[in-house]
Amino acid sequence: MRKYYFLISLMIIVISWMVFSKTNRIIIEQLDDTGTVKITVNFLIHMAARNVEDKIHFTSERPGVKIIKNARWLNDSTLEIFAVEEGLPRGFLTRLYIEPLKTRIPGLYKSAKALYRANISPFLIGLSPVAPTRGPIVLNFSTPIKKEGLTKYLETDFKFTLKPGMNLGLEGRFFKDYSKWYILPEKGLEPGKSYRLDFDGYMENFTGMSKKVEFSRAFKAATVPQVVSTSPSDGQKDVPVYGPVIINFDVDMAEVAVKIGGMTGDTVVQGRTATYKPHAAFLPGRTYEAEICGKSLFGEVMKPLSFNFSIMDMGDKLWVEVNLRRLQKVVIYRGARAIRTMLVSGGLPGLENETPLGYFTIKDRGESFWSEKYKEGALYWVRIKGDFLFHSIPRDLEGNIIEEEYKKLGIPASHGCIRMRDEDARWFYENVPEGAMVVIHD
Repeated sequence: MRKYYFLISLMIIVISWMVFSKTNRIIIEQLDDTGTVKITVNFLIHMAARNVEDKIHFTSERPGVKIIKNARWLNDSTLEIFAVEEGLPRGFLTRLYIEPLKTRIPGLYKSAKALYRANISPFLIGLSPVAPTRGPIVLNFSTPIKKEGLTKYLETDFKFTLKPGMNLGLEGRFFKDYSKWYILPEKGLEPGKSYRLDFDGYMENFTGMSKKVEFSRAFKAATVPQVVSTSPSDGQKDVPVYGPVIINFDVDMAEVAVKIGGMTGDTVVQGRTATYKPHAAFLPGRTYEAEICGKSLFGEVMKPLSFNFSIMDMGDKLWVEVNLRRLQKVVIYRGARAIRTMLVSGGLPGLENETPLGYFTIKDRGESFWSEKYKEGALYWVRIKGDFLFHSIPRDLEGNIIEEEYKKLGIPASHGCIRMRDEDARWFYENVPEGAMVVIHD
């Protein structure tokens, strides 16, 4: 029986200890209209902890809100904290958590928790001057507001529904942001037309404050994107065998798709310009048709546009394409017909080793060379420009192929030259004439 009473007494002591460790007297007082609050925490016992700034944590219900805080001890048992939400909007439900702090009783720590919401006067802080034709038109307020006032007093010249904004938090959860309201037109707005929003009535925030608010704002429905110019232009002739296709729009674009018959390429969008970079050279004498589709930053879809351009005629001339994409290769053409493809290695990344890009003509040539700087040589060299050459796999001083360099064919490996298999280098040396055009691209 005595053991039974002892266990009960021990349990009571433990429970009391746990309850007391979390029992505090907390007073929350808002100091001004900006939402600055003073939180006074009386721990009801003398505390040993002093530097506690890193033990005080504020978490807003709205993802991304930063709380500015400052704390000081009023006496051995009372902590005073000043806090305010940074920027606008403000007035979101905020959680205060103070980590367990050491008291003067050995083994006893005390923590504190509190929830509060600053009382912020509601007013409109922003409306985009341009909105998508299907919405949303976004209204940003100083603080979360209730829907009833907006529904009752907001007037427009089109029918609409209202929805609160949604924010995605760090944990992947969506948060309904009642400081941001989406106006969704029931029917699409007329592109380019101006509209008005008028409000004359009462708004209520989430602390229950109701305030008379008036505003009148204008916005314009986004226009459908139009192509201003292209390069090459529609119908242009004698276009070089390699170069980007550039499309300029009258508005900033979110996405653009460029399709060119018989070609593949990558499209990069920057503001009002889309640049299509082909993966390979265009074929001489051929006419290509490009089709452009896209969507503006406001989600407006353009009407597809087509245009064509014709590539320069090379007749029966021999010319060279050096393609330095992922699998590097050289293609030899006679006119529009590819007659030989070679696996090669271009320059390593970096200013000192990169192979120059652009248009060149074949210069002089020789049967072999030795580079004292790199302690290697090669056979069947043909000059592109300066010290940049087409040549065979590198050799050592005894003239032996450097096997580890041979195994790198197809990927960047050189100091800027174009390396080939011996048989390809010899063919190139014997068949590609001086003055032949060379185009190098990545």
